[in-house]
Parts: sequence; structure tokens; C-alpha cells
Amino acid sequence: MIAQAMDVASLSTYRLLLRALTIGALVLGQGVRWLIGWLVLLLAFAGPARRRAWFGQCLLDLFRHLGATFIKVAQIMSTRPDLVPEHITAALAHLQDDVGPFPYEAVARTIAEDLGRPIEQIFAEFSPRPLASASVSQVHKARLPDGRVVAVKVRRPDVVEICAFDLAVMRKVAHLLTKIPSLAAVSPESSIEQFGRAIHDQLDFRIEARNNRRFRENFRDEPDVVFPEVFAEFSSERILCMTHIEGAKILDTPKGSSDGKRIARLGLRALLKMIFEDGFVHADLHPGNIFVLPNHRIAMVDLGLVGELDPPHRASFSRFFAAWAKRDADTMAHLLYSLALNPSEGGAEFEAFRAALAELIARTSVHRMAEVHPGKLLLDMLGLLRRHRVRMAPAFTIVNIAIAVTEGIGRQLDPDLDLMAEAIPFFMAHPGLFDPNRAQG
Repeated sequence: MIAQAMDVASLSTYRLLLRALTIGALVLGQGVRWLIGWLVLLLAFAGPARRRAWFGQCLLDLFRHLGATFIKVAQIMSTRPDLVPEHITAALAHLQDDVGPFPYEAVARTIAEDLGRPIEQIFAEFSPRPLASASVSQVHKARLPDGRVVAVKVRRPDVVEICAFDLAVMRKVAHLLTKIPSLAAVSPESSIEQFGRAIHDQLDFRIEARNNRRFRENFRDEPDVVFPEVFAEFSSERILCMTHIEGAKILDTPKGSSDGKRIARLGLRALLKMIFEDGFVHADLHPGNIFVLPNHRIAMVDLGLVGELDPPHRASFSRFFAAWAKRDADTMAHLLYSLALNPSEGGAEFEAFRAALAELIARTSVHRMAEVHPGKLLLDMLGLLRRHRVRMAPAFTIVNIAIAVTEGIGRQLDPDLDLMAEAIPFFMAHPGLFDPNRAQG
């Protein structure tokens, strides 16, 4: 099973040594490249922003060359501005995990091993050329004997063992970083454990299958929002067989058109339902994972990463949005601290954070709420949490990033999209929203 496979002891000494040498060589090479570039920029009197951008670019290239684990960690890091400085998240946000395909023979072998029959006995047709090839899997189009067209996602050979070793290396580095006082405050070891759990969830396709079924159940009464159907009899830990989605990428919708405006609101309302009604949120809502179907419905795919919110957290989010709508920075600060993993209220640290948040909110007071871009404000707020070393639960950041990304997509389709106007019916539905005994978290 995957838990045993992710044990570093299962790796051969030769492969461990080879991987260690590869990581060391790549780190050294990019380190020298960064240092030379930094010196050139310094001699050219380039400002700090340009030098920070250069560091982000070198880190991006390093993760790209290090492969699956580092690519996935980098993608997760890019969604955690509460943990990682903006110049790094901005660089890593451009990281794509499109890589070369692995051989069809390995695909056929995995299917035969997991499903107990040769590939030609399971599928009426199976395209040997993948539709997409990513760092941990690739997807093939196929047809079942009953004629249904499916997408078959197959895990890369040996990717679990490679991730196990890479995560072990990261844990060692994180442990060393805790010796540096300025870095110990952001808990690098805890962050690596969070990243490791997220990677595990993407390597075990049974988890994605469960997520898929739960989203389909949550949206069973929402015919305009579609999630692929999973075919359990053709799926396993390493294989995920699901409905093939035929549609256009969401950003291919004509901008500003009536269709674009409808799609923008449909996507935003789907996210708000996930947050405030279901407490089960798609954590990877980038434009490549949202499709527009020919009948003007939307489909969401790639459901390996999710964020879960229990009812108290959903109510806290409701009160947070209500305080934001009223520009009540004090209540927002108290609520954020009540949801944080490390600090307690009171004292100079809380007052400094509260004052900084009040200043951030005050900058929007000259605008009507409809003119404020909540996505940008949320990202600024996450950066504020990082600077004040306030550690939030992963679900909190996942939800805020999902809001920021979805609003950003929506505004590209409809510049007049008003997140607050769409959100009010959802967070007003919580009966404890205006309970004064809970207003301070």
C-alpha cells in the first residue's frame, strides 16, 4: 500500500545515492547561477525587488528540474502566501507540471496488475497517446465495452518511492532551518508535514475518487455544476477511471458576453456553496481545472486536493465576511487570531497585527464594496499573516486562495462581478452569525 511504499527504507541504496547526488548537483548549480546573477544585478544597481525576483526565478527553475515531489511542493507553496514571501509565491505560481509521457508499456502493466486483466480485455479502445502528462500521472482517453468514453488516469512508475526520499530530504533541511531563529517562527517542519500530506493525497487515487463522489453528492441538486463520474470497477490506488469531460477551458469563454457573465457567477456561486453550505472545497481551482460544457454548464476536475471546514469554522468564515463587509477590522483581527494555530490574543503582537490589518482595510474605505477586489485583498491579508508570523490552519488558506483565484477568473469573464453581493445569501444563512457572544471568536 502507499503508506508502506512511502517508507524511505524500501528504496535501494543505489537509488538513494543517485537521487541524493542529483539533488545536490541541481541545488549547487542553481545556487551558483543565483549568486552570479545576484552579483551582476548588484553591480548594475538593480533594486531589491529585481534581486528578489531573480531568486524566485532560480528557485522556480530548481524545482522544475528536481521533478515530481518538488514540483508538487512548489505548487502548494505558491498557494500559501501566509507561509512564503510574495516574490517566491509569484514565481512558483508559473510552475506547470507538464512533463514528458512515460511509456505505454508501463501504463498497460499497471492496469493489468491492478485490475487483473490485460488492457485489451477491459477497454474496447484505449489510446496509447496520453491526453496530458504531469509529474505524478498521465491521462489516456478510452472507451468502455458499453460505449462510454472515459479518461483513465495512471500513476507514474516509482513516483511514490521518489517522493518518499525527496520528502525525507526536505524534512532534514526543514530541521536544520529551525536552528535559524527568524525561520523557526514559521515552523518549517510543520509546513513540510502539511506539504507531505497533500502530496500523499494526490498519489493515492482512491482519495480523489472519494472526493469525486462527495462533490457529486453535494451538487446532485445543482444540474449546472458537473463533476466526473468515477467507475470504481476500473479504478484503484494507481488508476482512476472517470467520465471524459468534453468542453472548453473556462477562460476561452468570450469575455464580457452574456455567457461569460453567467459562467462567472455560476463558478463563484459553486465555490460559495462549497465553503458555506458543504464545508468541502476544491483546493486546486485554477483555470485548467474548470471546463465549460456545450450546454453552458461548468465541470470541475482534478479533485485530489480539498479543504474541509466543520460547522464552527464555516460560521467563523461567515462572521469574518460580515465583519469585512462592515469594514470592522477589530472583529476581523479577533476572528483570525481565534482560528490561528499559534498565537493567543492580547499583548503587543496582537495589537501590532490588529493595527496593520486596520490599515489594510482602511485603504479600501474610499471605495464602494462593489469596487473592492476581494481576491487581491485576501492575498494581501495572507501576506500580512506571514509577516506577523500568524500560522493559520491549511483549510483557512485553501479557502481564501480558492476565493481569490475564482474571483480572478470571474472578473476576467465579467469585470462587474461583485463577490460580496454573491456571498451575502450564503453567509447570512448561518443563524449564529450575529450572536454577540461569538463575535470575538
